Amino acid sequence: MSTTTAEQTSATTTPAPAARRPFLGWHLVAEHGVLLLLVALVVLFSVLVPDTFPTWANARLVLANLAIPGILALAALFALTVGEFDLSLGATLGFSAITAVTFSNAGLPVLGVVAATLVVGLLVGAVNALLIVVLDVNAFIATLGVGTLLAGGNLLLTDSSLLTVDSDAFGDLTTIRLGGLQVVLAYFVVVALVQWFVVERTPFGRYSRATGLGRPAARLAGVNTRKYLVLAFLAGAVLAALAGVLQASRAGSTPPSLGPDFLLPAYAAAFLGATTIRPGTFNVPGTVLSVVLLAVGTNGLVMLGADTWVTNAFNGGALILAVVLSRSFGQRSRA
Repeated sequence: MSTTTAEQTSATTTPAPAARRPFLGWHLVAEHGVLLLLVALVVLFSVLVPDTFPTWANARLVLANLAIPGILALAALFALTVGEFDLSLGATLGFSAITAVTFSNAGLPVLGVVAATLVVGLLVGAVNALLIVVLDVNAFIATLGVGTLLAGGNLLLTDSSLLTVDSDAFGDLTTIRLGGLQVVLAYFVVVALVQWFVVERTPFGRYSRATGLGRPAARLAGVNTRKYLVLAFLAGAVLAALAGVLQASRAGSTPPSLGPDFLLPAYAAAFLGATTIRPGTFNVPGTVLSVVLLAVGTNGLVMLGADTWVTNAFNGGALILAVVLSRSFGQRSRA
C-alpha cells in the first residue's frame, strides 16, 4: 500500500473529534432565565415590602395592570416574526382608545363600539401594509409616520383635552370581576392562547417565521412573503386597537397623549420573550412570561417609592438587555 493510500485510509477511519457539549447551566439560563429572574424579583420585593407586595390584593392588581400592555406586546410579535418593526402600535392604541370613547359617547352599543374600533385598527394596518409592502417604504419610516399622523388625529378628536367615558356599560367591559379578577385579564389570556395556536399550529405561523428568517429563501421555497407581511401588519394593528378599546374602558377616560408610553414596554416584553422558552425565536409563551416580569418589576419599584424615571429606566434597560441576549441566542441557535 502506498503512503498516499495509507494516509487516505487513516483519514477515513479516524473518528472526528466529538463536538464540544454546551454547558448544561447555559441551557438552563437560556430557556428559563426570565422565569428565574421573575422568581428573584418576587422574593426581593417580598422581603423589601413585606406588608403590601406579597398579598393577594396586590397580585390581583398586577394581573389586571399587565393585561393591556400584554396584548400590545403580542401585537408587536406579528411584525417581529416577519422581520419588521411596527412603531405605530402605541399610537394605534391611543387613537383607538379615543375613537372608542367617541363612539361610546355618541350612543353606540358596546359591541358596536368594539367592532367599529377594530375596523379602525384594520384600516391603520392596511395603510402600513400599503406603504411597506406595495410602495416599498422602510417599515421604520412608514410606521413612525403613521404613528405621528395618528397622534395628530388624537389632538383633533379630543380638541387637546381629556375625553371621559359616559357609558357605564362600556366601563363594565373590563371592570367586572371573574373569580375575584378583573375580566380584562381573561381577554389577555384568550388572545395569548389564540395567537399561540395560530403561530405554532397553523401554516400562517410557519410561513411567517420563514418570511422573517429570510425572504429570498422563503420565496424560493414557494412562500408568498408579501402576503404574510400584509397579514402581520393587519393582525398587529387590530390587536393594538383591541388594547385601545380595553384601555379606554378600564381607565374611564383618554388623554390626547395616550399611546406612546405603551410602545417601549411592549417591545421590551417581546424581545425578552425571545430569550426564554425558545431562545432566539419570538414566541408567545416567552412574551407572556416577560410581560409578567415587567409588571412585577414596575409594581415593586412603585411600592418602594421609586420616581417615575426609575420605572422608565427599568423598561429601557430591560429592552436593551433583551435585544443583546436575543441576538446572542439567535446566533447560537443558527450555529
